[in-house]
Amino acid sequence: MIKKPYILDIFYDLYINIKLFYILKKAIELKIFDILSEPKTFDEILIKINLDKNILEYILKILLELKLIEKIRGKYKNTLVSDLYLRENSEFSIIPYLEDEYFNDIENWKDFKEKRLNFTKVIHKMANECKVWELPRIMEYIRLRFKNEIKNAKKLLDLAGGHGLYAIYFSKLNKNLKCYVFDLPEVIEETRKYIEMYKAKNIELIKGNFWKDSIGENYDIIFSSYHPGGKNPEIIRKVYDALNIGGLFINKQFFWDGEEDLEFYVNNIDWLMRKSDILRKSPIRFTFEGDLSFNDYLDYLENLGFEILDIVDLKEFLGLKCYRGSKMIISKKVE
Repeated sequence: MIKKPYILDIFYDLYINIKLFYILKKAIELKIFDILSEPKTFDEILIKINLDKNILEYILKILLELKLIEKIRGKYKNTLVSDLYLRENSEFSIIPYLEDEYFNDIENWKDFKEKRLNFTKVIHKMANECKVWELPRIMEYIRLRFKNEIKNAKKLLDLAGGHGLYAIYFSKLNKNLKCYVFDLPEVIEETRKYIEMYKAKNIELIKGNFWKDSIGENYDIIFSSYHPGGKNPEIIRKVYDALNIGGLFINKQFFWDGEEDLEFYVNNIDWLMRKSDILRKSPIRFTFEGDLSFNDYLDYLENLGFEILDIVDLKEFLGLKCYRGSKMIISKKVE
């Protein structure tokens, strides 16, 4: 007996999703969301876009289905989320992030081409990604949860801080707080651009390699966001030594704690395709040689002399699937 060829459904579903991906990519390239910042009739849109009339009509129907645009009294207009994030000139535009992380990168998947990591480029991508949602939500949480600690802090380190946006935010919460951003020399030159852009005060830049160089001392707060040494005992020990008693260690890291599934496998392949001559990568996404598991990380902190104050599941907190496995662990040096 011939079995039902369910394999056809697998390929059909995947193929539809690939087509939807390229339709959204095309909509952004055609600047549809810029055009629809103000209500437009179909004919008004057609005048601005050189595209087959019927194809354009179907693209608009798809965008309506995805709730990226709305139609009111015969006119199309962006929904709020599209107006914020998909217009080219919006302050919160994620288009630069989409172009680098998805639109350009998807071409490498056709032939499984390796991609060399460019740290100066990566920090701009991360800045575009975090500023639209993660940064303000995370910092508001920290501000409310640790109001007194921030108010009384005198010295802060943003370790492997990249774009420095977190240090910039901290500096605005406490004008008497001296903030330091530590990262590789070529990255620090890019950090300087963000400091100038946001006219930040009380921020100094430290060029170095945290595996080899001193990260400083007498800090009241050390903040770390996904930096590649954040789960390594050697770097955690450096953090402990650099903090004052009572100092906070705020560390955002990826700890895979779910079941292995399709998403897990695909993201790990993507991770392994992004090559680096500096980082000592492990086969699991966002992990490196010598990294601790989540439970071992917590045990290590407590054995060193930290008290765990808070653990925030960022997928739940931020409400986005792409943060699956990400956690923010906040601890205090007590001995």
